[in-house]
Amino acid sequence: MENKHIVGSVVSLLTDPRKRLTVKKYLKRIYYCEEFGGNDEKMLAFFERELIPVPVN
Repeated sequence: MENKHIVGSVVSLLTDPRKRLTVKKYLKRIYYCEEFGGNDEKMLAFFERELIPVPVN
């Protein structure tokens, strides 16, 4: 199974589309993300179904 979001891409949460995240790692079907523009906070883990891509303007 191939990952849908590549490392380094910006995504948002399905439950809160205003919150922007940057994908840092993809391991064993789990995306590890940091808040977009954040400063080395701890990583958050999400499944693919919890994330939506952010359109590029």
